[in-house]
Amino acid sequence: MNKSAPIIAAVVFDSGGVLLKHRHAFLDLSAVRQALRDIGVGQIDDQCINQAASDALDWFSNQAGSTTTEESAAVQRTEYYHRLLAGVNATTSPEQIARLRDRLEGPQSVEPFPEVREVLDTLCSRGLKLGVLSDGWASTIQLYEQLGLAGCFQSWTFSAVVGCCKPDPRIYAATEHDLGIEPAGILFVDDLPANVEGALRCGWQAVWLNRAGDQPSIHPSRTICDLCALLPML
Repeated sequence: MNKSAPIIAAVVFDSGGVLLKHRHAFLDLSAVRQALRDIGVGQIDDQCINQAASDALDWFSNQAGSTTTEESAAVQRTEYYHRLLAGVNATTSPEQIARLRDRLEGPQSVEPFPEVREVLDTLCSRGLKLGVLSDGWASTIQLYEQLGLAGCFQSWTFSAVVGCCKPDPRIYAATEHDLGIEPAGILFVDDLPANVEGALRCGWQAVWLNRAGDQPSIHPSRTICDLCALLPML
């Protein structure tokens, strides 16, 4: 980061892939099989479970791009679990669906990357404002609360609330307004180069979090391999 750059007053993070690691257990066959057994459907043979999971996932995949609101996403996910349970001839009551969903999408299906807690605590101790800017739903805040991380953040911006996704300038503007900080005083961290470049076009400072060590598609001075690399920049 250039030493002559404006002083950073806030650090804004993307969520999935940057702060949180999503296991996407509901898409993993072995996790689905175990979850069904956990809720008492363990007597079903593996072949039946495999077929039911495959059929439900095929249906779910065909819905890609059709969701427009958090409410419709919830309906879509409920239907996925209904089809999964029906496929193994199990009870498809709302209670049974909730039990299965809790096992596949609850707090245990998400974890912070190893360095996240320490980095957030350090940034907070330095008096920086912190925010989350994510292409997702406001209900994501509940995951941060369950993980004990929500208190670190003063700003939350979600595409489902703003009505547009990164790198649309409007979503960055929404974060600026929420933080009350000029663009040049905000440092943004995302794992997608296009979103980093979108922030730069809006006058923010920004870095690409390249955890996989891929060939840099952004200048090396704007590329980090984990969040600990932020601390010397600030």
